[in-house]
Amino acid sequence: MSSKSKVLLVGSGGVGTIASYALEYAGKTTVTSVLRSDYDRVMEKGFSINSCDYGNGLVFKPTNVVNSVEASKVFGPFDFVVVATKCLPEVTNMIDVIAPAITIDTAIVLIQNGIGIETEALAKFPKNVILSGVSMIGSANMDGHIEHESPDMLRVGYFNNQNITQSHQEAVSRKFVGIYQNDKNECVYDEDVKFSRWRKLVYNACLNPVCALTGVDIGRLEIWGGVDSIIRKAMREVLAIAKSDGVILSEDVIEFMIRSDDPVYYRPSMLVDAEKQNLLEIEVILGNPVRIARKNEVNVPYLTIIYELLRIVQSRTMEEKGMIEIPKERPVPK
Repeated sequence: MSSKSKVLLVGSGGVGTIASYALEYAGKTTVTSVLRSDYDRVMEKGFSINSCDYGNGLVFKPTNVVNSVEASKVFGPFDFVVVATKCLPEVTNMIDVIAPAITIDTAIVLIQNGIGIETEALAKFPKNVILSGVSMIGSANMDGHIEHESPDMLRVGYFNNQNITQSHQEAVSRKFVGIYQNDKNECVYDEDVKFSRWRKLVYNACLNPVCALTGVDIGRLEIWGGVDSIIRKAMREVLAIAKSDGVILSEDVIEFMIRSDDPVYYRPSMLVDAEKQNLLEIEVILGNPVRIARKNEVNVPYLTIIYELLRIVQSRTMEEKGMIEIPKERPVPK
């Protein structure tokens, strides 16, 4: 009988596919991946991968490939269910999606962006360990081909569940770190999940959406003045909201995030999604922080306008996808 941990991974985009590769590469895990649009292609040919960590020209197929969570149950029960999808709570409740695969012994790992992503999981599964995965990686999935451009660095800790001892939650966190880390990546236990999520938001709530709105990469955004005129000001607003939420981030994190992709003309994931007319992670990356700012009476004009502009972009995309309808005749106030 295999002593390997069983992991179900939902969301094989650029981040999720490298996560599944890392888990299989470490040799301590069997991964079952739930695929939708790439299912037929991966079943036939596997993923093709060019990776800064593992090398180029790779072909990879997880141990098990299924097209639904329900179909994955034959390969369970799972020690960990990893959610690496985009976090779009206004469109899909991923906790409901993964629910059929959750047992009392399953830990849920949310390798997703944003603030407040754990609320639904803690409410629905009050007796399960809920882990936070903060990923710093540059990786994109283009029709089953993965371009992994910047190293896989993952911080793993737990969203505190008051129904479970902290020692047990830490032990589960460290177990996941142990099966994920290998000689090619960096995976560490995170003692302060809240801090790490606010820190990453300094990048994600500013560079990601402004590049998406302007249609330019980070290098061009800087050359053409956007970093000085918009990004630094928006980043300072993130620091102010975090402080109001009990998290102190040092000012030097701003320059660190701005320089983090040097010297590449890096195209953030939200820009790539905007160009592909995909839905954007605006609520957890911008909506929740802006709502916290309003609650705590923090003035955030730059983040607010970025958020409101992205909401319009999101609505346009939803209309184009047939997810919403507008009246045939434009409503006119009386």
